[in-house]
Amino acid sequence: MPIPEEFADLPALRTERLLLRPITESDADALFAIFADEQVTEHYAWDTFTSIDQGHALAAQTAERFRQREAIRWGLLLPGSAQIIGSCGYNRWDQENQLAVLGYDLARPYWRQGLMSEAVTAVLRLGFEQAALHRVEAFVMTGNAASAAVLTRAGFQREGVLRERIRKGGEFRDVWVFGCTQADWAEHARTVPPPRT
Repeated sequence: MPIPEEFADLPALRTERLLLRPITESDADALFAIFADEQVTEHYAWDTFTSIDQGHALAAQTAERFRQREAIRWGLLLPGSAQIIGSCGYNRWDQENQLAVLGYDLARPYWRQGLMSEAVTAVLRLGFEQAALHRVEAFVMTGNAASAAVLTRAGFQREGVLRERIRKGGEFRDVWVFGCTQADWAEHARTVPPPRT
């Protein structure tokens, strides 16, 4: 089932250090720069980008999936900058079951600064508090401790392992399954500062 109609226009979100705004086709160069880094794509299902055309294709696909009400993705910007440094959003949205699947990425120079935790919190707040989601899932290749930590800090619980779930670099990789329910979020949200306006 599609994204609710009340999100016909994707709202911008603000955190302490970030502005989250919709991904557009003008973000192609920035997306290419992010995914041309082998360390960024080490734990992704797809291979490292080698052509700017891949950045254009991803930007266009992301914008189209939102137009088709299939997914929501925000670009992450630092104050005063027009170039995104990463993205965060819902790769899948199942309105019938009030379920969404979270995904995110961040350019390597901005790792280990808590920026993705801010973005994930803002996106979850919208999902649980404005869009009536009941559950959000996330899938992380085993060994990606940094991503697992982001999810744990956001109130997710690691629920199990999908063995040999993704083929990467010619071999099948295991994937951790994380889940955050409405009750998990309500408990976590008590410790989270209110959103910026």
